Amino acid sequence: MADPFEIYAADADAKNIKRLSNFNTEWIASKKLSFPEKHSFTNEKGMSIEYWVMKPANYETGKKFPLLLDIHGGPTAMWGPGESSMWHEFQYFCSRGYGVVYCNPRGSGGYGIDFMRDNINDWGAGPTRDVLTSLDKAVAEGWADTSKLLVTGGSYAGYLVAWIISHDHRFKAACSQRGVYDLATFFGEGMRGV
Repeated sequence: MADPFEIYAADADAKNIKRLSNFNTEWIASKKLSFPEKHSFTNEKGMSIEYWVMKPANYETGKKFPLLLDIHGGPTAMWGPGESSMWHEFQYFCSRGYGVVYCNPRGSGGYGIDFMRDNINDWGAGPTRDVLTSLDKAVAEGWADTSKLLVTGGSYAGYLVAWIISHDHRFKAACSQRGVYDLATFFGEGMRGV
């Protein structure tokens, strides 16, 4: 995705597209953006895991940069190359000299019911292998500074960040955002208004 949302109009055949708004177009013209590069790998269960790598906006061959592993919540959410909900956050980190890697681990939506259900009774170890493999593959490209790895995510991903940092010590910093850490408490909180 090259820019945040604008408002467009088109005919019924989605032809003759005309931009109606100008919220970000002029502002974006003076910015250096990073665009996601799509990759995939096959995990130990034979599942194809898609992931994307965004290099820092100031990327230079031969230099090392910090790398942020950003994990989606849900766990049935789904990210992709046109990730609009995280566009500003991803671009912010890239503009500050960080690379960003994100993926759709087992349990994500959009890949069929079996893929989505594959983290049932496995909220930690299996999805962790998927997100850390995407990180490892991004690091293998050779530009990441492995002494400056970071991890973040919210909701289910907040839980997964907490799981990861209790099992893997490679990260210099971690931010577990609004995580679901105890399902019994979560159920009680969620049912309060019912």
